[in-house]
Amino acid sequence: MKTYKTDQLRNFAIGAHGGAGKTSLVEAMIFNMGETNRIGTIEQGTTVSDYNADEIERQISINTSLLHGDWNDHKLNIIDTPGYSDFFGEVVGAFRAVESVLVVISATGSVEVGTEMVWEAAENLGLPRTIVINKLDKENLDYDAVFDSIHESFGHKVVSAQFPVKVGPGFNSIIDLIRMKLMKFSTDGSGKYTEEAIPDDLKSKADDLHLKLIEAVAESDDSLMEKYFEAGELTEDEFRDGLRKAILNHEVYPVFCVSATTNVGVRRLNDVITNFAPAPSDIKTLTALDKGGKEIQKKTDITESTSALIFKTISEEHVGELSYLKVFSGAVKSGDDLLNSTQGKDERIGQLFVLNGKHKNSVDRLVAGDLGAVVKLKATHTGDTLCAKTGEVQFPKIAFPEPKIRTAIIPKAKGDEEKISVGLHALHEEDPTFISQFDSELKQTIISGQGEMHLGIILKRLSQKYHVEVTEEEPKIPYRETIKRKSEAQGKYKKQSGGRGQYGDCYLRLEKLPRGEGFEFVNAIVGGVIPGKFIPAVEKGIVERMEKGVLAECKVVDVKVTCFDGSYHNVDSSEMAFKIAASMGFQKAFMDATPVILEPVYDVTVKVPEEYMGDVMGDISGRRGKIMGMDSEGKFQVIRAKVPLGELFKYSTSLRSMTSGRGIHNRAFSHYDEVPGDIAEKIIKQAKKEKEEES
Repeated sequence: MKTYKTDQLRNFAIGAHGGAGKTSLVEAMIFNMGETNRIGTIEQGTTVSDYNADEIERQISINTSLLHGDWNDHKLNIIDTPGYSDFFGEVVGAFRAVESVLVVISATGSVEVGTEMVWEAAENLGLPRTIVINKLDKENLDYDAVFDSIHESFGHKVVSAQFPVKVGPGFNSIIDLIRMKLMKFSTDGSGKYTEEAIPDDLKSKADDLHLKLIEAVAESDDSLMEKYFEAGELTEDEFRDGLRKAILNHEVYPVFCVSATTNVGVRRLNDVITNFAPAPSDIKTLTALDKGGKEIQKKTDITESTSALIFKTISEEHVGELSYLKVFSGAVKSGDDLLNSTQGKDERIGQLFVLNGKHKNSVDRLVAGDLGAVVKLKATHTGDTLCAKTGEVQFPKIAFPEPKIRTAIIPKAKGDEEKISVGLHALHEEDPTFISQFDSELKQTIISGQGEMHLGIILKRLSQKYHVEVTEEEPKIPYRETIKRKSEAQGKYKKQSGGRGQYGDCYLRLEKLPRGEGFEFVNAIVGGVIPGKFIPAVEKGIVERMEKGVLAECKVVDVKVTCFDGSYHNVDSSEMAFKIAASMGFQKAFMDATPVILEPVYDVTVKVPEEYMGDVMGDISGRRGKIMGMDSEGKFQVIRAKVPLGELFKYSTSLRSMTSGRGIHNRAFSHYDEVPGDIAEKIIKQAKKEKEEES
């Protein structure tokens, strides 16, 4: 395997809204680099990066794929990311391992919600972006409208670096504004092209766009701007160096043209990445934490002590756990003893690989800036840092998206609980956007993720890898109970059954607390009417009753309880008697204090194209949601609402159906609010029914 220096590496991720043609573009890129002898197709399930059975069946990318090839004595490391929002966590992880992003946009559409998500994720990580308009061979295209959509969405830094001569079936010629040549591509799929002078009828347009590109580059650098004003132009070297720096510094987002499936424009795109995309060595320093938790700057350099980040973990049959890693400094070699500084555990590096999808090539080492994979790490998972023991550092964890949906699962066969728990834990280690937990309050195993398809694939993997079957059921809602007014009641427990009896007597006052305050107990006993040794038992009886609930077996919250009177018996009083008396008194007082049921309410943010806004708002209202506001983001509308959790089951599926897959949503817990009376009655009735069935 050829060895490369850090400045010969180009690491980039390809991100887009689903259906833009990312995977087809990757196929063409690695074909042109000689890594394959034919361009695979999604329809036939023959692409290198979409090799998983679920991906072939659904004809979409589900997992991040790592690919590479040589181009003009440079190694291009490509990460193909999913475009479906259910798997956006894969995109977030991949972006931590690259220096730039290719944002692919379909010429048959425009900027979609998924495009915006990719752009925002790259923006948050400070990654330079290059834009690729794909599918220019399709019918009924309006290239200018697509470009205008990009310009409108992402601003004046978006500039043409190419434009097509003619779009539609037969598309094979591009005007390249960097070289100022017409590039005519072969129609045999080889990707080869010839350069010709720009035709007279396109010269004026090319000159105008070339001038805009030069001005954008000049404006990005004061010294270049000065030279440009003085000379009226830039030399070719000044322009090329300036363009590279402008891309690196986010001053220019150049737009290129391709048809991935016919391999038009892709070889030139490989040139552009090699010549203008940042190398790892262009990122001078990286922020990390030292052993004491102090922020330090780490250089991207092979002479530095070794450090690397695990950005993805997968489990493969016959191989075991495969960890994708980015080497940030030093070098990682087979046989190295490194420290997992995140977990505080030692790791021995086994076999190292570079990947093209599922195909692995063994390598002895990976230098600073390179990407690869290592097998069978013992205690290392996605987001962990590996480093030399003598130069301990830790990189920031990957900020994966929060779950958007939840469902409950139950085993089909008794005795499978342990195997299910082990399987769910392992699946979370592979995919941190999937979360599972047993909720002791709801008595359900709750799994959470990014969407129904995401959870569906997780459960399919649980079945295939761990040989356990589960069924889904609607997750219960963690309702709460509280009161609306003050009340008082006596709790008296007296039992005589021969010999020593039981006696406890207490008077309780209940008052409502502000929402979210929880519980407060006040001991207002004076004169020893209840001995001090029994007061803790009174509080314990109240707390236990609150945990069980009164109305519908839901936890009681936001109540202040004052024990202000009572009596005791010298012989028969005991801690147990006072605990029971307090529980009885609390229940009586609670029912006299206008009790209500509370439900969790979530902040929901929905982002949709404007034409779907009315349908989405109507649906939210139908779910008892309250619209809190709306904002415009380009051609998208962002709707902010508060919606009860009980109305959000399978919401992402409904939203996808309503918006033809073009809407996304996020949710986060907001507060508890009172349930309407008719719904409260149903909750109480259901709780009684379940209790009767259990007894």
